[in-house]
Amino acid sequence: MVPPPPKNQKRARRLAFLSAFCFILLISCFSALTDEKPGAPAPTQTQETTIADDGGPLILVHYMPWYDGPSTKSQENNLAVYGGHWTGWGKIKSNETTPDRKAKIYAHQYPLTGPYDGDTEILLQYQTALMKISGIDGAIFDWYGSNAVNDFGGIHENTKAMVGTLKKAGLKFLVCYEDNTLNMTGYQRNDPAALAVGKSVFDWAQENWFTDASYVHYNGRPVVACFGPQYFSAKAQWDEVFSGVEPAPYFGDLDNRYSWADFSYNWMPMSASVNGVLSQDALTKYLASFYNGAQSKKPYRMATIFSAFDDCYEDVGNASYGTLDYADGAVFSLTFEKAIAQAPQVVQVATWNDYGEGTIIEPTIERGYAELEYLQDRQREWNPTFPFTKEDLRYPLEFYKLLYTDTADSRQRAAIVAAYTAIFKGDAETFRAQAAKIGITVDVNDLKPILR
Repeated sequence: MVPPPPKNQKRARRLAFLSAFCFILLISCFSALTDEKPGAPAPTQTQETTIADDGGPLILVHYMPWYDGPSTKSQENNLAVYGGHWTGWGKIKSNETTPDRKAKIYAHQYPLTGPYDGDTEILLQYQTALMKISGIDGAIFDWYGSNAVNDFGGIHENTKAMVGTLKKAGLKFLVCYEDNTLNMTGYQRNDPAALAVGKSVFDWAQENWFTDASYVHYNGRPVVACFGPQYFSAKAQWDEVFSGVEPAPYFGDLDNRYSWADFSYNWMPMSASVNGVLSQDALTKYLASFYNGAQSKKPYRMATIFSAFDDCYEDVGNASYGTLDYADGAVFSLTFEKAIAQAPQVVQVATWNDYGEGTIIEPTIERGYAELEYLQDRQREWNPTFPFTKEDLRYPLEFYKLLYTDTADSRQRAAIVAAYTAIFKGDAETFRAQAAKIGITVDVNDLKPILR
C-alpha cells in the first residue's frame, strides 16, 4: 500500500540537528542504565493502556491477511486455489514453476514457505511462532471490514483466524481500517449508505474485538488506525461511524493529514521518489519532518519502521511507485533508530508480508531472517533474559514443511503441537526439547526453502 497524496505538504521543521542529536544521545544513555526499552512510556500511564510486558513500546507488524494459496503440497498444481495477491489478479499462473523451482508469483521476493494460504492453521502457527521468537508483540491488521463484498469477506475470515492464533500466543492486535474500500465498491462521496456500512463494520468490531484483553487500548479506548482516511474526511463522519462504540476508538490517521485525529503514523514516502528512486537522504528528511510535526505534540505516538520498497506493479502493466533500496538492512536499522528516539507507545513494522510492494520482513530467499534477527537482538539488549536465539527462528519452517507435505508421523505431529505450545508460552527450553524429538536439524547459514 502506498499512501495517497498528502492533504498538506507543509510540515514543520522545528528541531535543529544538534538538538535532535542530543536528544537521541540522552535516550541512548538512559537506556544503557535500565533494562527497559528505549523510549518506554512513562510509568504513570494507567493499567488500561496497552504496553509491552517489559514496559516499553509494543512492536507490532503490519499484517496483510489477503493471501489465498495452497494449504498442502498436493494443491500446488491447482491454479484455482491461488488468490489475486499471488497471481496478480490472473496475470500470473502460480501453479507453474520457474527454472529455479519456485512458483511464479506476483512478487520480487519469495517466501521460504512458497505461496501460502492465509487461513491455514499450520501457516498461522508458523507466522505467529516467528513473531514470538523474534520478540514481536503482535500485529496491526490491514482490515477491509466485516462485509462480504468482493474478496473482503475472505480477508475478514483470514483476519479472524490470525487473531485467534495470536491470542493463543499471548500477542496483541489492532486494526488499520481501509476506508478506501468504500471508494473501491462504488460509493459516491458523502453517500449516507457508506456511513451505514462504516458503522456496521465498527459495530461488529465493538462486539467481537474491542472489549478483548488482547486488543490494543490507550487510556481505556480501542486504538484504531486508518490508511488515509481516503473516504471519510470529516470528524463528524467518523463520529457517526463510531457512534455504536463505547468508549470511542482512539483514532489515528496517516501522515498528520487531519488535525482532529487523536494520533498519526508514518509510512514509506514514495511520493518523494526522484526518477523512480527514494534516496536515504529524502527518507531521512521525511522522517524528520513527520516526527517533528503535529504528531510530536500528541500524547500517543506510533512510529513506523520499514526495510525497503520494491513493488511489482509494472510486472502486470501498472505504474510503479518507485523503489527504496534495501541497502543490506541499512534502511531497517535507520528507521528503527529514528522511531525509538520518539519514545513511541507503538513501533509499527511495515510490513510483515506485503509481497506486492516488497516491504516484507517475513523470511524470504532473498533476505532470509535478517529483520527478525535484528529485532531479536534489540530485544536481547532491552532484556538480557530474552530466551530465544537465531537458531530457534529456523525451527517453525521445518515444522511447517512436515505438516504441509503431510510427511509427519504421529509422534512428530505430537511433538510439533507441544513445541508450538511451548513457544507460545515463551518456554524456550521445552520448545527445544520437543523439537529434538522430531529428528530435524537447523543451520543459521542454510535457509532451506520449500521449492517445487
